[in-house]
Amino acid sequence: MKSQFLENLRHEAVGIPESGIVAIMNRGRNRQGLIPLWVGEGDMPTPDFICDAAKRALSEGETFYTYQRGIPELRQEIAAYMTKIYGDFHGEHFSPERFFVTIGGMHALQIAFRMVAGNGNEVLVPSPAWPNFTASITSSGAKPVQVPMIFEERHGAPSNWYLDFAALRAAITPNTRAIIINSPSNPTGWTATREDLMSILALAREHGIWIIADEIYGRITYDGARAPSFHDVMEPDDLILFAQTLSKNWAMTGWRVGWLEAPAELGHVIENLVQFTTSGVPVSAQRAAIVALRHGEELFQSQLRRWTY
Repeated sequence: MKSQFLENLRHEAVGIPESGIVAIMNRGRNRQGLIPLWVGEGDMPTPDFICDAAKRALSEGETFYTYQRGIPELRQEIAAYMTKIYGDFHGEHFSPERFFVTIGGMHALQIAFRMVAGNGNEVLVPSPAWPNFTASITSSGAKPVQVPMIFEERHGAPSNWYLDFAALRAAITPNTRAIIINSPSNPTGWTATREDLMSILALAREHGIWIIADEIYGRITYDGARAPSFHDVMEPDDLILFAQTLSKNWAMTGWRVGWLEAPAELGHVIENLVQFTTSGVPVSAQRAAIVALRHGEELFQSQLRRWTY
């Protein structure tokens, strides 16, 4: 018999499927001799030089509420990092006003979906996809629409995943508000080419819909160069939101620090959503993030060598 408590909850909350990832983690956690391959994280603890920055912040009393958009020093450091990796943004360095610090990449995605989609709206999800996308869309009140990708051999190369542009176009309805594009993709490994990104962007412009870009794995490539990014093809007025995190590149999965990149004009909206969900990211974690971005390149490169060889 269904619980009366469940019957009196919102459908959007009850209707979210259980995370198979969490179920496996809960079953296997702390089992001796088990090699955990259930989530996207390495086996390296966060190095001391990052942890020490957080310890200093705590010792110096940085334990209070803070800027909802993120401390200015971290937003500036993110902007500098993005400029280093992606080049200038239309002739200028990336502005700190484009970046908003979040509780990991998951929080950035939640805010993005809440801003652009709700009851009666649809979000297209090329699939197979990370299950958190559909769960986040559902929790916002919108409907995730799965768009199957193609798995086939092309040009004599080994079989691989490809985005089905005809299926993507056919899935667009008057209710479509956004497309989530995860490239490089978890779990398929599909990586959009520059031409793919231009085609997706043209489709989004044609229909006036948002692109939510998860490019978290953008630097984890076999050739050591970053993957193509919407930053390479977009204009400043394009409807694109980017989710990022420090979890992967700097062995900081448990710190829960990420950022949402958005047009600066959305700052007050994002600030409100941060305030009414988490009230900001702990300053100590943000201090650690600054050090990771500023001094963590060798750490990232050493992890990349382990992952790709």
